[in-house]
Amino acid sequence: MKRVRLQSVSLLLVLMPVAIGVAVAQPKGADVSGIVRDAHGFPQMGALVQALLPDATPAGMAVTDLKGHYVIRNLTPGKYQVRASAALFLPSMRGDLRLRAGAQAVVNLTLTTLFEESRWLPAERRQPDEPADEWTWSLRTAANRPILRLAGDQDVVLISPGPETPRRVSHTRVEAVSGDGFGGGGVKNAVTYGTASSDGYGTLVRAGSSVVSGPYAMGAATEGSVVYQQPAGMFGYTRTRVSFQDHPEMMGQGGASGYQAYTIDSAEVMNFGDMLSLEVGSSLRAVRMGAASVEARPFVKLAMHPSDMLVLSYRMARSRETQSADDIDAADAPLPVAVLQGDRMLQERGTHQQFAAALRNGKGSIRTAYYRDSIDRPMVAGIGPVTGSQLAHGTMLADATTGTARMMGDAYTSVGWSVFASEQLGQNLWTTVELNTGDALSVINAPQTSSQTVTRFRAGRTKSASVGIKALLPASGTQLRTSYRWQNEQTVTPVNLFSALSRQPYLSLSVRQPLRIRRLRLENMEAFLDVTNLLEQGYQPYLSSDGRTLYLAQAPRMLQAGLAFTF
Repeated sequence: MKRVRLQSVSLLLVLMPVAIGVAVAQPKGADVSGIVRDAHGFPQMGALVQALLPDATPAGMAVTDLKGHYVIRNLTPGKYQVRASAALFLPSMRGDLRLRAGAQAVVNLTLTTLFEESRWLPAERRQPDEPADEWTWSLRTAANRPILRLAGDQDVVLISPGPETPRRVSHTRVEAVSGDGFGGGGVKNAVTYGTASSDGYGTLVRAGSSVVSGPYAMGAATEGSVVYQQPAGMFGYTRTRVSFQDHPEMMGQGGASGYQAYTIDSAEVMNFGDMLSLEVGSSLRAVRMGAASVEARPFVKLAMHPSDMLVLSYRMARSRETQSADDIDAADAPLPVAVLQGDRMLQERGTHQQFAAALRNGKGSIRTAYYRDSIDRPMVAGIGPVTGSQLAHGTMLADATTGTARMMGDAYTSVGWSVFASEQLGQNLWTTVELNTGDALSVINAPQTSSQTVTRFRAGRTKSASVGIKALLPASGTQLRTSYRWQNEQTVTPVNLFSALSRQPYLSLSVRQPLRIRRLRLENMEAFLDVTNLLEQGYQPYLSSDGRTLYLAQAPRMLQAGLAFTF
């Protein structure tokens, strides 16, 4: 018996070095970990992450936790692709990931929604006579990206050799612009500084001034704004923008000059799982020209996702410029418009309600909406020389530098339907189409005197059709957006006033061209051009109280061009 035990012990001692050698020779497995976020920079719980072999065979998988974190362990050394997918999001993939024995790679992925209307034409909401800054980086875009992209919507993936820590980036943009739009005439210089971190915090600061000229110019127009964003509960975030604008070149009733505007825009976004999202916010506006006015413009947006393809939504807004949190992501704040009437400042005011249903896929979508607008104080755009006698009796805000004006029209109600469709035709080509029915104002061409109180405008049923194209030329880096929006030329307000495409009447275009002068080491320079209503369509003559003729339109022709440097 002792002999058998001695033989077993001897055999064990002989085999032990062999087993240790085999274990040492066997390669160690590799691990892949990271965090999956959405386009707003917030972690996504329940996302499926797979490690795929070159032939697309799954080699490992994991599901993200409450903080969006995942770990895939014990992968055989080799080449992999890491793919993340979740309901209501487009899959995100990182290819050509080479793992060695014992490696611990960190791959963070960004999921984008199936379709973002703001990513199509137009890229951002803007005034007809004041095109938005093309610096497309915003708090919404950069909050979860370690690399700041000034243009484009591609996903950004960070691979770091160690555990993830919040990353912070900052950029500064300096621009010089010349234009002839309402509130944007002369030569304008502006500086914008932005900083954002991967944990969802971000700040934008902008300051600018314009050199204005003309018989009524009393100084330089100035502007300033600050935007701040931070994460909030319910997998959401809050966003706040504070801005001011001073325009000494503007004139009002009775020859009053100098127009100041202050705004505080705020919004909170809450996501209740994958089925429901809610946005609430408001825009507090204070304007002053002889008299002062302070008014609030709340908004709410509720979206429900019964399936991966279907989205049902309700929206209420009191302001065309601020209808959701996405409208507060830029530092270039729109100018609130108000006219002086007696001793009161009357701001543009209306209520928009909309019920919509959208079907979406990876390359496009179609949306049908029913809306109702109650416009109490519509502002109609005008162009032409404005005299003191016109300002003495009219409810008008005039820009003496550019010869443009805003006039308060009559209240009306519009009820109608809107159909919007989009499609990606190629890797660098997108198209959009929108059809609207509803009411719009037209001009009553009847002579008027200062003593008359007859209605100057009349509301009537009409239709509109819009088509837009967005293209990117990879060889030169040129970005081109062009659109044509047809509507009865007798009307001076858009159908579906709160639609994003209503700001681009008739033929409008936008061009962005990167410039690289290596001799001067200028690598981040850009030239841009914005044109609204290029063919000057829809101009309607209006006979003012002193017998002079002004022209009213959905938007007068506007040209704006400039250079920008980013560093």
